Amino acid sequence: MKKLLFIFLILFLTGCGYKLRGSMPLASPLQHLYLETPDPYGQLTRNLRQFLKMSGVSLANNSKEASSILTILSENTNNQLLGINGTQQTRQYNLVLTVTFQISNTNSHVLVPSQTVTESRTLTITNDQILASNNEAISLYNKMRQSIVYDIMSRLSSEEIATQLTAK
Repeated sequence: MKKLLFIFLILFLTGCGYKLRGSMPLASPLQHLYLETPDPYGQLTRNLRQFLKMSGVSLANNSKEASSILTILSENTNNQLLGINGTQQTRQYNLVLTVTFQISNTNSHVLVPSQTVTESRTLTITNDQILASNNEAISLYNKMRQSIVYDIMSRLSSEEIATQLTAK
């Protein structure tokens, strides 16, 4: 019975179009890439390196060895107060993470102009759980970075980017 349920679940998930996030095929100019970022050891960079390697991209040690350069121009975090309750003890924030990137060749000629990816999450803070709320905010920012990396990879594997890279 368990096997039948498992098989039904697999068929249902594949039938509805669900698939695991995995490698994404990238255009040939992106197969030997240098990743230029203001924070080379940050969470966003680590996630991006991991996804690029999963997609079969060879990451160069410097820009001279690469065929193209993926530059993270900025990574900005912001939080906006959404509201407070009547006793002013519970606050709700909208956490926003914005990343801007571009692709250029080794001669600094921009192949794909800057693009911006934004993610946001809502965080509720109560006065008796301030430390836990700080940890939750860090966790939410890390999840947003993972989503942004997946969005960047989706854009890099898009037909539009492939056309821009091969046309120049």
